[in-house]
Amino acid sequence: MRISDALVTALRELDARYVFGVSGANVEHIHDSIDRLGAGRLEAVLSKREDGAAFMADARARVHRTLGVCCATSGGGMMNLVAGLAESYAESVPVLALVGQPPAALDGRGSFQDSSGIGRSVDALPMLSAVTKKTVRICDADLFWEQLRDAITTALTGRMGPVALLLPRDSYELEVGPLPADWPRDFQEFVQPEPVDSEAVDELFRRLRAATAPVLLLGHGVRRSSAPDAVLRFARQARIPVVTTMGARGEFPNDDPLHFGVVGAGGHPSAAAFLQSKADFIVLVGTGLAMMTRSVLHGWDARHVATVNIDPGEVLRSALADTVVQGDAGVVFERLLERLDADPFTVPPVGYELTRFVPRLAEPIPGRAPHAEGGLLQSEAVGILEEHLPRQGHLLYDAGNCSVASMHYSSVPPGSSSTIALGMGGMGYSIAGAIGAQLGTAEGTRTVVFCGDGAFLMSGLEVHTAVELRLPILYVVFNNGMHGMCATRQQTFFDSRITAVDYTPVDVSTLSRGLGGPDRLWVGSAGTAAELTELLADYREHAHLTGVLELRLEAEEVPPFASFLPADEPTMPVRSSRWTASPAHLSALMAPA
Repeated sequence: MRISDALVTALRELDARYVFGVSGANVEHIHDSIDRLGAGRLEAVLSKREDGAAFMADARARVHRTLGVCCATSGGGMMNLVAGLAESYAESVPVLALVGQPPAALDGRGSFQDSSGIGRSVDALPMLSAVTKKTVRICDADLFWEQLRDAITTALTGRMGPVALLLPRDSYELEVGPLPADWPRDFQEFVQPEPVDSEAVDELFRRLRAATAPVLLLGHGVRRSSAPDAVLRFARQARIPVVTTMGARGEFPNDDPLHFGVVGAGGHPSAAAFLQSKADFIVLVGTGLAMMTRSVLHGWDARHVATVNIDPGEVLRSALADTVVQGDAGVVFERLLERLDADPFTVPPVGYELTRFVPRLAEPIPGRAPHAEGGLLQSEAVGILEEHLPRQGHLLYDAGNCSVASMHYSSVPPGSSSTIALGMGGMGYSIAGAIGAQLGTAEGTRTVVFCGDGAFLMSGLEVHTAVELRLPILYVVFNNGMHGMCATRQQTFFDSRITAVDYTPVDVSTLSRGLGGPDRLWVGSAGTAAELTELLADYREHAHLTGVLELRLEAEEVPPFASFLPADEPTMPVRSSRWTASPAHLSALMAPA
């Protein structure tokens, strides 16, 4: 087989299923091979931009616990991949990027889109190496199978992450022979398990058993572990409360009594208070506790914190924990379950009530009209939308105030995943990522995206990709005519000098209607609670279609970011989280819970 056919055959047999990308002169061999050899088991998905392709591959890997695959041609196509690969690298997501290159025979000789690094050309190898675990140039037929095996193993073993293969155009024709006889049958066979220190597991078990109020703080690394269910089973069997990071909201059932909420910048005030005042031992599981979350450990002594992580580097460098168990969280908790079976214990129950911040209007932005009675508010919209979120589906959140509010004022339905890109925090991730999440799901599965108009302006044309593939994804676009988080920061830190964050309002619904006819795309626009309720009732009849639901928001609310709020900010029990968010009702809600 030629290299292009060999790549496609290998990915097909490993059940990769999708290769996301945009074609071009130096990657078209891959797409031709998929067309000839995919056999309905490997499909090329045409994204609108290469960063969208990388986001799709990233979300597919996260949600479906597999290796995501994307591709791009040389030059600008390769450069566009970088944002997505950087997100995957920062968040430890296994992605394989196939990157076309000009012929190696023309390196440094003026080839179009030369990226050999010779002379004044861009050097693709170190550039992509900065945002991947490994980048390899494929030029030797004798090394091909070894390099491909190593690339997939590197992506999936240890702390996962992206790997890029640079494919010069003249390498596609190299003969490499058939699949090796010992070629793995699935991606799991590439994983090389690392040993776990039994003494460290014993020490962690002893400390958990001795604690009177331990807490497990779960990060999204739990989802990528070998046995996420082991973490859940241990918590339930020992009756240990669980909190999660913003990126791991779906890693523990939100309706479980042991679920104490989300911690971090947009987390629940009750969860933060519990960690600060009642917990006596915190176990960080699958999280490096980045700055968006770390505030919950303010004032904590590292001697009362442990970490379970396949790569505890961030925690060690930050001196956050003194008990360290390095290893796959699934393996570690399976070992802990064995010890729990042999020496059972349960944590005494504690009184706990999950709370959220009471929504309230922000100070008016200079030059904007004040909130009009009856106009739709962000928190109000989230409360209405919550009843329409899918069970056993997927939720994706973009950057900004709207996503923080959407996460804070709603819960993850049973069986659904929750994904947000916090590695690089790039706007527009969710719009493309939803495609990678939805593809390959069981019939009847639905996906919902929460994004702002700013993200829609950046990546909204990927909605057309969803329309083309007939995917049941509902894109909820919070339209306030600005980048809301930036405006909040300028109000807070720059005396309300609103600069380079607002723009002429965009009619999202009209723009969206150009992306597909009514037989393929449902579009709605709501500016009041009544309109939103009516539209959602209509969408139920069209939930098999791609949908765009614009929320016209004329007034801003204070985002539920703890760092933007005073220590005595009013809260309310989650059981009372439904409200009619008129200014009068918001005033009534200002009394502390």
